[in-house]
Amino acid sequence: MTGVSPAPDPRALLSAKRWIVRPRRVADPGIRVFCFPHAGAGAAVFAPWARRLPPEAELCAVRYPGRENRIDERPFEELRLMVDALEPVIAPLTDRPFVFLGHCSGSLIALELARRIRDRGGRLPAALFVSSIVGPARHSSDGIHLLPREAFFERVALYGGIDESVLADPEIMDVFEPTLRADFRIAEEGAPRGAAPLDVSITAVGGRHDPFVDFEGLAAWREETSTAFTVHHIEAGHFILDQTMERLADALPGLPRQAGAEVPAPSPAG
Repeated sequence: MTGVSPAPDPRALLSAKRWIVRPRRVADPGIRVFCFPHAGAGAAVFAPWARRLPPEAELCAVRYPGRENRIDERPFEELRLMVDALEPVIAPLTDRPFVFLGHCSGSLIALELARRIRDRGGRLPAALFVSSIVGPARHSSDGIHLLPREAFFERVALYGGIDESVLADPEIMDVFEPTLRADFRIAEEGAPRGAAPLDVSITAVGGRHDPFVDFEGLAAWREETSTAFTVHHIEAGHFILDQTMERLADALPGLPRQAGAEVPAPSPAG
């Protein structure tokens, strides 16, 4: 049974302003879309989508510490601690239907937060969208966050999603390196294995030419849900944030709008 979210606490809403960016406020949203960025990224990467979603959908982009206007804050290095901080921030905004979308390492954060909400008896997301990352059951660590500086930056550049001018600027990278390493540590440690599958539909999106995530790795997300699962394996490389958002936008009209509504099986992958 889907849980009922507590009444919003004004203090929690104030705290949420640091964590949650809503580029286009919707007075009475029919659904909220929580977006979790990839390693090194902030809420700004999702901003262009605020007006490309249906009018009743409110985009809520998550901004982690250590970037954008939180650059002076220490980044989280452990997934559990990240979720500890996120849970009370997002809870007041789950007073209506919502979905989670994560790109790359953001997918693991979204998954673990959904598990935490489930374990607390809260309202679950209507759907979870993940992209460009291997499912936790097949996850393994390459120790990227432990690489020497030059090798680390070379590997980060291969993933895309961070402007080359930023990666090439030593002064910027002096400031940003701890945040990047912390993000990659979270990605490599991954969501804990062995947790019970979520009663939430999952859509996984990946690129056929992604050198880091093959089809089997992407399809391993099937093990994280007890209900509908879809894989979209598209003609693209690793960085497919826009393509993932497009699939979420297409799916929104068919998602449940009431707590406890049955999640429909997605159409065949395209």
